[in-house]
Amino acid sequence: MTRQESVSSVAVSSVAPRNARQLWVLWRYWMVREFKTRYAGSVLGFAWAFVQPLATLAIFYVLFGLVLAVRVPGLDVDNGYLLHLLAGLAVWLPFTDAIGRGVGSLAAYEDFLRKQPMPAEILPAVSVGGSLLVFAIGYGLLLVLSIGQGVGPYASLAWLPVLLIAQIALTYGLTLLLSMAHFLWRDVGSMVAFGLQLWFYVTPIVYPLSQVPEQFHKWFLFNPLACLVLMVQGAVLHMPVPPGTPLALAIWVVLLGGGGWWFFRSMKAALGEAL
Repeated sequence: MTRQESVSSVAVSSVAPRNARQLWVLWRYWMVREFKTRYAGSVLGFAWAFVQPLATLAIFYVLFGLVLAVRVPGLDVDNGYLLHLLAGLAVWLPFTDAIGRGVGSLAAYEDFLRKQPMPAEILPAVSVGGSLLVFAIGYGLLLVLSIGQGVGPYASLAWLPVLLIAQIALTYGLTLLLSMAHFLWRDVGSMVAFGLQLWFYVTPIVYPLSQVPEQFHKWFLFNPLACLVLMVQGAVLHMPVPPGTPLALAIWVVLLGGGGWWFFRSMKAALGEAL
């Protein structure tokens, strides 16, 4: 290892803010930079944060709710399928937005990390932070429409803050893992793009779990996003949740949230050497 590579390795591995305030200021700076870059030159600007999720919701609702006339047993209200779909998209859209941007976050700022050492964890955190606007829009719309349709509020809604924290932890942990993996092995980005397409259709978003044969229900516990979607549907819409789903979700939060953080930290030396 050359002297320059050694300095880069030490810089990336050890540079960190001295306290939480410094970390917050650094994250906030990068968040402002992220939003300015994302909507630079756009006529609609921040309005795209509303247009894109609403357009996705409309497309799936027309296709599955109106054309294919999918119905949700146990949710016998007008536009019940719309509420079911929205509960799933409220989880899915911010998740894929964060993963899609975060997987290449380290690679995109490779030169910057080389010249201006900083805590590398900030970049995946910015990708997750950038998805919080879609996150707030999705859940806000879900709550407004569900209550407007006379669905709830139920006592189970008290679980929603816990589920929101679980979603952020899952997303950040997986973003950490994939961003580091993509930096070290560039094929990961292409694999993630394909994997997300498949992941969407094995998660009960456009179809209710009740339409899946019961013998396959246990397999959904091996899908962290399915566990989260089912728990959100249960908390907000009072839909039945398969046994074992809360425990499975808790295990996934530990595995992906904690495991992603551990993997990222353990590979920071390799990141420094690559820089």
